[in-house]
Amino acid sequence: MDHGLFAFVSPPAIYGSELLTWVLLGLLLYWLAVIGLRNGGYLPDYIGTQGPILTFHTKRGRVLLDRLARPKRFWRAWSNIGVGIALVVMVAMFAFLIQAAITALSTPQMATSAVRQPRNVLVIPGVNDFLPLSATPGIVFGLLVGLVVHEGGHGLLCRVEDIDIDSMGIAMLAVLPVGAFVEPDQESSKSASRGGQTRMFAAGVTNNFAITILAFALLFGPVVGAIGVASAGA
Repeated sequence: MDHGLFAFVSPPAIYGSELLTWVLLGLLLYWLAVIGLRNGGYLPDYIGTQGPILTFHTKRGRVLLDRLARPKRFWRAWSNIGVGIALVVMVAMFAFLIQAAITALSTPQMATSAVRQPRNVLVIPGVNDFLPLSATPGIVFGLLVGLVVHEGGHGLLCRVEDIDIDSMGIAMLAVLPVGAFVEPDQESSKSASRGGQTRMFAAGVTNNFAITILAFALLFGPVVGAIGVASAGA
């Protein structure tokens, strides 16, 4: 069938997914646009670039962190617990990776299933067979919560340990939040005690661990409790 001069041509499917192909093409065009804006000097001072990622810097929020950091004894005790958690998690993850590597090398290669498809490793709704596009808002919301809680912990402990903050911000890949950051002042960071620096670096992990426990408690508590089995006559 003749579609005319402007016939639509489907791109090659990467790992069996045309949507993934379009996503990668869109990211390539976005990256080229970022390079053009950066080289042309069109980006304002508060926007930086790290490859295709745009970083948005701000000094706002430091007054709020100063207020939240007032119960310093509590936050130091909380972060000391986090240091212990971080050490345990680090050792456990190292042991898990060693065990996983040994298992992968010693186990015969199984027949490829849908779970083992390369595209299903990517947490991209519509590309991953197990993540429909309707899951996008929930994933983005989870990312935002994790980023704010994690980096907020670093910023909070900076002020608890009297470490100045140069800026805070978020990293965006197109419209997706892929990271956040707190930039402590290098001079005041060096003048802080070693324990203070350790607590500051462990604060993000501590907060993420607490949010994970809260999320599981809500999932296996009110959420699961609200699920009922439909009667046979329904």
